[in-house]
Amino acid sequence: MKEAITYGGITAAPGTKSTGWAPVLDTDYKLPVTLINGAKDGKTLLLTSSIHGCEYPSIEAVFRIAESIDPMEVSGQIVIINPVNVDAFLSRTPYIVPQDGKNLNRLFPGNPEGTLGDKIAYVLTEEYQKRADFYLDTHGGDLPEVQDAYCYYPTVCDEAVRHINEHATEYVLHAKYIVGSVSVNHAYNYASVCGIPSIMLELGENGSWSEQEVEDYLDNIKNIMRYLELIPGKALKRIRPIAHIVEGEYLDADADGRWYASVVKDQEVRVGDKLGEIRDLFGNVLHEYFCEKDGLVLMLCGALSVRKGDPIVAYGRQCQVDGCHCFDEE
Repeated sequence: MKEAITYGGITAAPGTKSTGWAPVLDTDYKLPVTLINGAKDGKTLLLTSSIHGCEYPSIEAVFRIAESIDPMEVSGQIVIINPVNVDAFLSRTPYIVPQDGKNLNRLFPGNPEGTLGDKIAYVLTEEYQKRADFYLDTHGGDLPEVQDAYCYYPTVCDEAVRHINEHATEYVLHAKYIVGSVSVNHAYNYASVCGIPSIMLELGENGSWSEQEVEDYLDNIKNIMRYLELIPGKALKRIRPIAHIVEGEYLDADADGRWYASVVKDQEVRVGDKLGEIRDLFGNVLHEYFCEKDGLVLMLCGALSVRKGDPIVAYGRQCQVDGCHCFDEE
């Protein structure tokens, strides 16, 4: 007989949905959790959004998933945390946890003795990721970011897990690029380090959202759910050609100041091409950035202002050959 599930003190009986606020260790911070306990047995999916606060198509799509999925049609369990970074979402703060100024997606597996961001990462790792059969983390272009839709999968993990990760990307219907990641300290990467298959979706840009972007995101999420046999219907494999990205570079700002990009997204760049520069508030050039390998621009900061450590431009070589493709992202 199927059993009730409990996360963060919130319980859902079989065939029911429960919502509530789950605590984060010894802090006053709470995570908004939706538990969808299916009527039938199956896998456990962990679904998160708003690790970064202004990536709106993903956030709205996950809201709609949480509100619309019928537990009686689910085989397994869907555990949803959205928004993870509540205060960043409500205050329209890009990149960071407002309380400590840290980028949550670079803090995994977290630290129970650290700041709030470290503690959130620790709780996500220990109380949620490690109980999942698959982890789907959803993102998009944060407030200053201009980019296309793509999907990341972890490559630094057990070979069997890496194979599942890459195979799952075949069921992402709306994406322009598929990118293998060599990071280990991002939310979805660390899940795979722990043996939990995972991917991360990126769709949307500039802290805006449209109904079409949300619909595309819903297509992606629901198709992955069908791939995992959580909801009824046949999972569709993507049929249109898609590019893999290899030998990627992800550049962060070396100083506070004014950012002037010299490229646009999807632009082909060659060694020596100027990517952009940072000037101080009096117009003095502080740093210039040049392309170190031939490639294609994937993402760039579209804002005038930057803080030291903010992502400013990403590019990588396009390759149609399948296999392990390494790229280090936000």
